Amino acid sequence: MPIFVGSDEGMSNYRPSLGQVPSEPKPPSIGELFGRMTAQISTLIRGEIELTKTKAMTFLNFAKAGIIALVIAGVFALYGLGWLLHSAELALALVLPAWAASLIVCGVIFLIVIIFALVGISKLKKSSQNVPAPQQGLKEDVDAVKKGAQK
Repeated sequence: MPIFVGSDEGMSNYRPSLGQVPSEPKPPSIGELFGRMTAQISTLIRGEIELTKTKAMTFLNFAKAGIIALVIAGVFALYGLGWLLHSAELALALVLPAWAASLIVCGVIFLIVIIFALVGISKLKKSSQNVPAPQQGLKEDVDAVKKGAQK
């Protein structure tokens, strides 16, 4: 007859009596196995959702940097357009070196526009490499479950 020490809520305090050999643990029942499988699938799906969230945030961070650079390029482009129009006005009014100076300043502004536009485009191209694809991860998980079920 087994002897229990302390509360009899669990078997953690189980101590066999003298001469009794502890029995081998029973294999888990189908219900327990199904419960474990359900918990593992649930954990797997939660992990895939978390991975998709992380990939989406990475994509948004890269896209945000590219969009900011393109907005800056757009602002400078508007200033450049205004300056170009002002330069054309001066060129027509004076036909003197003052308009040449205005065109040089306009060229510098457009050079800045080109630099920011190229930076923005490269950032957007890099961000497209981090587009989340949750269906790929779920497909791999389903394949792994199928492969495990066949064993």
